[in-house]
Amino acid sequence: MIYYPYLRGRQFDLAALSTFTETATPNVVPIIEPVRDVPALPKLLSRAHQNGQSLAVIKNPQVDHYNYQAAKRYPIDDLFRFSEIKPAYILTPLLPSEQLENSLVIVQHYADLKLFIDHDWLPNSATILAPPEARIRRLLAGRNFGHLFDHYQVPDHSADFSRLTDSFFSNDWQFAEQYGETGFSDYLTQGAPYFERGHASRTVTLHLIYLSNQQIRIRHFVSDQHEDFKHQREKYFEALAKAVAWINTLSPVNQTPATAQLLQLADEHHFPGMGVLKSLTIQHHLTIMSRYMQCEGNA
Repeated sequence: MIYYPYLRGRQFDLAALSTFTETATPNVVPIIEPVRDVPALPKLLSRAHQNGQSLAVIKNPQVDHYNYQAAKRYPIDDLFRFSEIKPAYILTPLLPSEQLENSLVIVQHYADLKLFIDHDWLPNSATILAPPEARIRRLLAGRNFGHLFDHYQVPDHSADFSRLTDSFFSNDWQFAEQYGETGFSDYLTQGAPYFERGHASRTVTLHLIYLSNQQIRIRHFVSDQHEDFKHQREKYFEALAKAVAWINTLSPVNQTPATAQLLQLADEHHFPGMGVLKSLTIQHHLTIMSRYMQCEGNA
């Protein structure tokens, strides 16, 4: 069973993955959909190769402008020669089928998958990630496939997270086993929608997952102030104080290097910026999911 966390190649995504790839985790293979032509991406891929950590990189990204830049300042094509750097594609009707051999194929729409199946364009060597729909599972019977699902449900207003501070996040391993899947994927606590530029929020919210009885649950820590878009620093400390109180109650299995850094930020009364906070929540997520995979694999 493989976990495929799906990330975009934003600065904080790449920073989190740089930390994650310091040691190899065989049953976690992050997917990167590049969005910027930046030096951090080839550096990350080289680092992953050196440390033996597999990554999948989408070669036809569908968000932002990366795919439309003919000449890259920081090319990555040469890095696919390394076995740790795996090609991935988002399935589209015009995608050449010969590119899909031994690749990771991400299905977004049933109609696209049916087109490729009906015309025998989908090679058996491909690993497929698709929405968890019964009609899709029927099409993929006998193939190497898993499901991709967005577990991060966002209310209309971030302040509404304060009404439900703790909720179920996923039990993907059990779901995948039930349907004979070989892996699963999600968008972590970032969500599937992509925005080219960040936008201010009336609240500052931290989202941290944790293990509980073979499930992944999630806690939301919301700032008290939410009347306007001002005072982001003060709102951050309000949310962080709530997170720290909870982190101090956790058993060791749910404490991570990222939560230790959050405790240190609170002790130092330091606001590092929202990008660093997002990177820390991603690092925490990857560590907890690595432990989840290990626990379920040994069960």
